[in-house]
Amino acid sequence: MRFAAPWRTHPIAEEVLPAMQSTISGILHKPGDPHFLNPALMAPNAFEIDIPHDLIAELAPLTAETQGMRENRAQYRLSNGVSLFNERPLAWQSDICWLSHADEEAFHWFDAIYHRLGLGPLVAPFVPHDREIRLYAGFLVTRSHCTGLNMHCDWSTDDNLAFTLMAPLTVAGERLGMTYRTIRDEERELSYKLGRGLVFGTKFVHSTAIGQLDERAAFLCLNFGTDRMEHWDSIGSTTARQCNVLRQPDGTFTTQAQWRARYGDRKAY
Repeated sequence: MRFAAPWRTHPIAEEVLPAMQSTISGILHKPGDPHFLNPALMAPNAFEIDIPHDLIAELAPLTAETQGMRENRAQYRLSNGVSLFNERPLAWQSDICWLSHADEEAFHWFDAIYHRLGLGPLVAPFVPHDREIRLYAGFLVTRSHCTGLNMHCDWSTDDNLAFTLMAPLTVAGERLGMTYRTIRDEERELSYKLGRGLVFGTKFVHSTAIGQLDERAAFLCLNFGTDRMEHWDSIGSTTARQCNVLRQPDGTFTTQAQWRARYGDRKAY
């Protein structure tokens, strides 16, 4: 499937020179606009952040434990007691595993990591919200190969209501990166770097890059955004399909089955 370049006719793409620098380093943002541009990537609504090396070191032994967690919809437990649920999108041309919190206690472990990274205040200027930017779901993602591109946007919203963080936790993650589409509708390759994470919102078209590793790469992935429930049907069409227990914008918890019963079996991509 081909996607139209989402920024080709957007005012911010036509007015880069008068755009003002945001508090996020390296992006261009026109005040009052719900979108922004990363000129280094030539991509919309995406920026990179530092991931503390002490956090990566703390997660390293737990990351190693995820290597054998590959059974679809199985539940596992890390040595620190955190329970994980594995969701594998079997239609993808990849062996990717989405290992998310299997219960509320495990969610709070991911939530502590989210607050430690300070992600909420970074995206707050772009996300309409009332009190705070909430974490919806956290994952330890593993994969070793991708044989075909699955170009998609994580968020099927017009404005930046939610964001994704993808950050490698192993050196192998540097060798299986991302293919994404620029505002010129060109495909580019982005290589992950240990100690750096990519944060992206709406209209950022991407896929796991095609490649093969000798071992499974591991990543930290976080989904977070608005605390307004009126947007949950569109936001949940992504994140509710990748985990079994998740937090809603209003702070309450729900399950994948409960979300589908309320909003239907919607697909974001």
